[in-house]
Amino acid sequence: MGQKSGKHKKDLTHLSDEEIERLTKNTTYSRQQIQDWHQGFLRDCPNGKLDKKKFLEVYKKFYPEGKAEKFCAQVFKTFDSDDNGYIDFVEFLIAVNITSHGDIREKLRLAFDMYDMNKNGKVILMRNSNESLRFIKYDLRLF
Repeated sequence: MGQKSGKHKKDLTHLSDEEIERLTKNTTYSRQQIQDWHQGFLRDCPNGKLDKKKFLEVYKKFYPEGKAEKFCAQVFKTFDSDDNGYIDFVEFLIAVNITSHGDIREKLRLAFDMYDMNKNGKVILMRNSNESLRFIKYDLRLF
């Protein structure tokens, strides 16, 4: 009886004026372009959620020879900025904008974030050559 909690689930199929304004400020897209992208997103994801399975399915269509699973997991985790297990439209369009129209610094930040697995600001690459492990650390603060 009554409300169970103060939290309301957001309808992910609806794009609010606040979200449109946020996207026009943080992307290169106009209001109309955002609405067009949103309609296309909903055709592919009618519930407003791009889950890992659908993300992998789409990726495999574009890169059928690649080893998509591991790469997709990293990309998905980066794009799912609120870590809720799906990519909503706002997360999706910001990621599309950076990959399509971002400057070099934004693209480097995105690439770095994909490989910063534990979100500590460092990327460690392991290379096995002649039975020895080599660790290379990159710190974004160097840029």
